[in-house]
Amino acid sequence: MRKTQHIEPVSRHNGLTLVLAGLILMPLVLAVGYWLGGRAQLVVVFLFLVGMIITILGALKLREPRYSFSLSHDHLHFHHKIGGWSLHWSNIIRVDQARLQSGLDLVELPYIGIKIRDYDEFLPLMTPRLAVHLLTEQRPLLAMALRHGAISRYELQEWLVEDSRYRSAAGQDYQGLTAMLAHRMTHLRELYGYDLLIHESSLDRDAADFVTLLRGYL
Repeated sequence: MRKTQHIEPVSRHNGLTLVLAGLILMPLVLAVGYWLGGRAQLVVVFLFLVGMIITILGALKLREPRYSFSLSHDHLHFHHKIGGWSLHWSNIIRVDQARLQSGLDLVELPYIGIKIRDYDEFLPLMTPRLAVHLLTEQRPLLAMALRHGAISRYELQEWLVEDSRYRSAAGQDYQGLTAMLAHRMTHLRELYGYDLLIHESSLDRDAADFVTLLRGYL
């Protein structure tokens, strides 16, 4: 039996360092500005704003969940600050780095693709907030497909606002945001061969190594 592994995303790295750097820089800049007595005021204001931005960026990183994935013997879990989803390994057909056909070439994308066997085991887990997030997060994938000629501009416009009614292969009806997410998944499968695509910023290693790790569990 494989032991559970937790993946800390690279997007969360250096969050505390950035917060501390910003908190040190801002009062230091104010002290220097006071000592200068009004000279180089624009430079002081600029550096103070830089310190504030660094602090905010670090705080945003720390707001992210500590782990992006948990890999257990039975399930693959994805964690997000507004929710998460879970897939039994038996419900995953395959995983790989996503690629897109561009002319005669296959272009590797900074995404991990997951192809699902049964939507009805996945869709009921979706909260409205998470569905909205996924729909928004995946829009660049549609734009990318347009740039590479995989879809037309008309199809892009149609798919940006998905149909709010969906019937699964097993006859289960979905409505609203869940239905829109289901349609988006079918479109991603048509374009990329996968229903879910996760950006490599959620990983703790390069995409090829993470695919190897997932396949070991799968």
